[in-house]
Amino acid sequence: MSFISIIRNSITKRLIQQTGYQVEKQALPAESLVRNIWGYVAIAFNQVDADRLAKVGPNRLCAEWIIKNGGGVRIVDNPGRLWKDYNMLPAETTKFQIKVVDASNASIMKIGLEHFIGCKQIDTVIFHNCKHLENDGLIGLTHLTDSLTRLQISGCYNIRDSDLDVIGELSNLKQLAIFDMKYVKDMDKVAASLKSKLPHCEMQFQKE
Repeated sequence: MSFISIIRNSITKRLIQQTGYQVEKQALPAESLVRNIWGYVAIAFNQVDADRLAKVGPNRLCAEWIIKNGGGVRIVDNPGRLWKDYNMLPAETTKFQIKVVDASNASIMKIGLEHFIGCKQIDTVIFHNCKHLENDGLIGLTHLTDSLTRLQISGCYNIRDSDLDVIGELSNLKQLAIFDMKYVKDMDKVAASLKSKLPHCEMQFQKE
């Protein structure tokens, strides 16, 4: 069993104890119970831990957040390596700065993007197949306005047209790709708006 599986199982057990859910006695269908519990787990894995932040700093905490939720990071000193194993991260005494956040298939949420605060070297973010990014889920990208130059948003089906407006605030963006967004109703309008706000950014748009 992986480290993350052990942690999640432990959290699940605690949530059952704290909420009083009993699988054999609960009135809700089993699937509903699982969804409720995993909703709490997802939030727990996305909240910023202030104590941990004070101990290890924003870059390591951000890396831990992304990796715990199924994504990976590349760091400034070794951009060729994608770090996806929590247990293989550099020692806590080793300082590093994140360059790339690859959240492909990660269970990140809107509240988790607060981990970007203080990460001043992130120039690339990939949000692919991030099913838990809800409405206004991209607002936290503004924490990276000074450094972010490349952005991909794809397969994030809880993101709608208006949720993409915030990208227009990323003034240093040089490359943008948005595709496989089946619930974006008017991609042409989104594209026109972003192009007017970021005229020097190379953009690719495709609804599906």
